[in-house]
Amino acid sequence: MIGLVVAGWSLAAAAQQAPASAAEDEATQDIIVTGTAIKGVAPVGSATVTLDRTSMVQSGIRDTSQLIALLPQGSNLGTSQNSTGGRQQGVNLRGLGNNATLLLFDGHRWVPQGVVDQISDPTIIPFAAIERIEVVTDGASAIYGSDAVAGVVNYILRKDYEGAEVTARLNSTLYNQYTIEGVVGHKWDTGGLMVGFSYLDRNRVKRNERPYLLQDLRPYGGNDNRLVGTSVTPAAGGALIIGTSVYGLPVTNGAKPTAAQAVLLNPALAASNPALYNSFLFDTGNFYDYFASRQQLSALLKAHQEFGDAVEAKLTVNYNRRQGSARATEALQNIAVRLTPSSPFYISGLPNPTANQTYVYNLGLNFANDRELTQRNKEDTFNSTFELSAKVFSGFSLDSFVSYGVSTGCNVCQAQANTTIAANIANPGLTGYNAGFNPYVGGAQSAAEMLIAGFLQEGVFRTLDAGTKLSGALFDLPGGSAKIAVGGEYMQTWFSLKAQNKLNFTNTFQISRNTDSGRKVKSLYAEVFVPIFGSSNATTLFDQLDLSAAVRYDDYSDFIRSYLAAGAPKTLTTAHSLNPKFGLTWQPTQGVKIRASWGSSFRMPTLIENNPATIGQTNRVFIPNGVTTIPVTNVATGQTLVLNRTGNTPGLRPETAKIWSLGADFAPDFAPDLRFGVTYYNVDYKDRIENLPNQTAATALVISSPTNQALFKDYFIVAPQPSTCVNGNFSTYNPAYLPFLNDPNAVFTPFTTNDCQLEGIVNGGRQNLGRVKQSGLDFTLNWKHETPVGTFTFDGSFSKILNLQKSLTRSGPLFDALDTFGFQVSGRGRGQIGYANGGLHAALAANYVGSYLNNATITVAGVRLPDTRIPAWTTLDANLAYDFDDDSPILGGTRIALTVQNLGNKAPPIVLSGTNAIDTNNHNVWGRIWTFEVTKRF
Repeated sequence: MIGLVVAGWSLAAAAQQAPASAAEDEATQDIIVTGTAIKGVAPVGSATVTLDRTSMVQSGIRDTSQLIALLPQGSNLGTSQNSTGGRQQGVNLRGLGNNATLLLFDGHRWVPQGVVDQISDPTIIPFAAIERIEVVTDGASAIYGSDAVAGVVNYILRKDYEGAEVTARLNSTLYNQYTIEGVVGHKWDTGGLMVGFSYLDRNRVKRNERPYLLQDLRPYGGNDNRLVGTSVTPAAGGALIIGTSVYGLPVTNGAKPTAAQAVLLNPALAASNPALYNSFLFDTGNFYDYFASRQQLSALLKAHQEFGDAVEAKLTVNYNRRQGSARATEALQNIAVRLTPSSPFYISGLPNPTANQTYVYNLGLNFANDRELTQRNKEDTFNSTFELSAKVFSGFSLDSFVSYGVSTGCNVCQAQANTTIAANIANPGLTGYNAGFNPYVGGAQSAAEMLIAGFLQEGVFRTLDAGTKLSGALFDLPGGSAKIAVGGEYMQTWFSLKAQNKLNFTNTFQISRNTDSGRKVKSLYAEVFVPIFGSSNATTLFDQLDLSAAVRYDDYSDFIRSYLAAGAPKTLTTAHSLNPKFGLTWQPTQGVKIRASWGSSFRMPTLIENNPATIGQTNRVFIPNGVTTIPVTNVATGQTLVLNRTGNTPGLRPETAKIWSLGADFAPDFAPDLRFGVTYYNVDYKDRIENLPNQTAATALVISSPTNQALFKDYFIVAPQPSTCVNGNFSTYNPAYLPFLNDPNAVFTPFTTNDCQLEGIVNGGRQNLGRVKQSGLDFTLNWKHETPVGTFTFDGSFSKILNLQKSLTRSGPLFDALDTFGFQVSGRGRGQIGYANGGLHAALAANYVGSYLNNATITVAGVRLPDTRIPAWTTLDANLAYDFDDDSPILGGTRIALTVQNLGNKAPPIVLSGTNAIDTNNHNVWGRIWTFEVTKRF
């Protein structure tokens, strides 16, 4: 399976290199469209791999995103279905980020998805409509502009399909996924029409399907996350918090528990009477889903028509609807209900008799059979591209296009705890008090309905992209025809976001975010291809020598507008980028080819990343203080009170990168069915847009030591309050706080601290922080052997990252991040043996992910766990298929296939970090995955 995938890529890659200088080679003209603007040539110097239709079908994998993630150069870091609970996914080459890999559909950008992520999702097109996938694992901003840093992935659609094909598929593991898809097409002398469709239906997966997805991770050496400090998920009877103590309460059917019935929950009780301890706690893994359900409908139309010998028009239209649901975090399992001493539910006789108590109400558990408290997400995407190609003069063609796309969706449509009402609902005389509410009543109660609020996060993306290109042969050289392409492109992108919540005393929707932003991009580009040596003038050590050079200029103009502040003006920003690229392909002798390329690439911040009105929060938090120049606020814990800003940031600069590669392909004469390739790559990626690292209160680094204070000096504002400060009166504060406290884009969480104790501001959120230097080697090996009993193949690929250095801040030193938690693993590979005889196809593949160090371990019982070496993970896949001839009497035109991923049902290694026990960036929870598929051709 995976080996067949690699075989398709590798063999196509080797094949595409040979005719690079021969414009007349029809196979190359048909195959190569990615990585160059010039028709009829391969991208010179760049490592390019292609997965054709046959290899995709025989692989058994139908997820168009996972096909790329399973490449050694691919990665599950970033946005994947594993990391988003089955909601969204993208493509991430070399682990440099989803937005650092450019996604194309028939060579064109389409509108992104995700509402607050702006990630292109390849699953919007039906698998049945894909002809091949082309991957350039090299920077390509000189050709395509922004985002092409790690590489380009181009999904090429079927063009001249004749007939009809329908496929039914079942994927079965912890979930069952049913898919029906098909394609129908007709071609005529001057054109053709193809229509593809797909419908998918998948059920949810609860977290309790795997014990290591539960909150209680003590069986794996972790914490019991049902109770951490004063954060508790109680059973149906609830819990009571007084100061730093948490008490479990029994179910009393409406009667107020006595002080004697309140049981102090602590490690001693967990050890001495685990049954009693567990009876007061509830694991949300029994409610929450790990993987969302999904219903997805996709349709695609592609048509083309020639007008005479000189003009061809093409039209592509795609529609995709994706919706899902899951029981996800909404805080209904631990609603904090304030109990003042005057509350009828206040429990007397406990410590601190005059202090407020907090009753933790598990509404989700008490309403378990009465309300569907789910998170829903949906997205509708429409894309269209019209192309017009004309032969204009003497071997030159003029190619123009216009694309329009729109994506609308609700990223988070869910129930939410109304913390505003919860603070007063049990206290007579306060706004929001409800005399009918009794927290000690078991089961659903109508008065508690006001605690169920709602949250909506809805967004719209629109893109308009138009361009024209003139390309053709300039003149003939002894080595072939020198070619050129020049063109221009104009793109407009719009984004709007509206978020609403019910965090008020009337429990009605109110707007919390309302913003839009836009971007205009004007681009000019040129590329030349010069064949120095070719078949006509080959000489010793120079069978072939091709050179190429490309350059592109992009001019950006953005606006941001927030509607929360009346009369707020648009914020305007501009940027530009100039990016060259040079390539060389040299064949010294038959069977040996050397490739080299150098270029610069860039990534503009997305409209979301650059807009502080989309995501932003400002909190008063205590952070560790290990310096002497800033006072400690809480002596007992060694912490200082600061104002902590997170979220998106205006004025972000483009990310920039310098990328070069050197590679060789070998096809020896003595073994005509053997192919071997190796590529060295080097990436220096600057001004990475990232969140300030370790910004959470417990692990904040900014003033944790003198070294870190110096490192993060640009992100921490020292701002002691004056002696005249009055808590709550901003006019008496240090003026440094006012821009943050009066920011209309910020969301402020409830707090009980005294602002006059503030000592500074952590100006965090997304910033141009990081630098990444990465280099490595990619290897491919392909071998085929024909015998009287069938064809045997071996296909292998392996990526070895040699160096991965990263900085925490723009001016900070580089540190070695390779083979550590949250970063790339140095070794990834696959190997497969295959067998084919007539319609029978069989394969066995091994998938390898190397070992790495978990250096982000957790603290258990006050002791931080030591760094842990996570073992390598190797799984086996198997595929068996039979393709009946079209003229077979019963099953003619039918293909039946069975695929098993993770044949040995190997469990992922335990990786304790945060509140998790597995690392979904490198492993998955699914175990054995069965796929049964039947395809019928008509």
